[in-house]
Amino acid sequence: MLNPALDRDALAEQYRRDQRIAIDNVLQEDHAERVRAICSSKVPFDFAYALEGTNRVASLQEMGELDATTKAELSKALLQEATKGIGFLYCRYEVKRGTPVSDPDLQFLHEVVEYINSKEMLDFVKQVSGRNDVVSADAQYTRYSAGQYLTRHRDVVDRPPRRLAYVLGFTRNWHPDWGGLLQFYEDNGTPRDAWAPAFNRLVLFDVRHVHAVTYVAPFAGAARLSLTGWYYAEV
Repeated sequence: MLNPALDRDALAEQYRRDQRIAIDNVLQEDHAERVRAICSSKVPFDFAYALEGTNRVASLQEMGELDATTKAELSKALLQEATKGIGFLYCRYEVKRGTPVSDPDLQFLHEVVEYINSKEMLDFVKQVSGRNDVVSADAQYTRYSAGQYLTRHRDVVDRPPRRLAYVLGFTRNWHPDWGGLLQFYEDNGTPRDAWAPAFNRLVLFDVRHVHAVTYVAPFAGAARLSLTGWYYAEV
């Protein structure tokens, strides 16, 4: 699946400058386009959000069954926490490795996650990042639509030990005014720079970087689609 034309030495040099990198055309295009098409039409996304210090997941059906008052109260509570720089709201399809699926398109998405964990991909990630201790990755397909966001945070977790965060993008023709940017910050919260979603782009960065996904505007003309997760060292 990896694009064989990638210059790994040049990418490694770029990563060393700031422990982060955005790699365009990372997969063979037909594979990336198939992922984009499936995520746009067939994935049974759930809603993921944080409330009162707890990460929660609700299916599309469960959210649809909430009455108008409950939905309004939930939205108000989420926005109140976001005002304090806490929490997130987006849609996800978590892939648990080894879980069988009958639909061939969803099976392909699971195969992509297996490839993220393959020796070829692990060797590529090690060479680019210099992190020779990474041994596996987890994964979730994500969709950010209007009104969704991920507030400022680090991805540092010691057990299991996270080393690198990744975002493999499958969004075409994203306008930066729509929001949904991967925003990086200084340690004191000062904004540094922001990277717009892009098709077939792998963003790889050290988990110690402070970052966020900015609020997706109500006028966004599409959904922000990606495969995201972390590469781990052995426990």
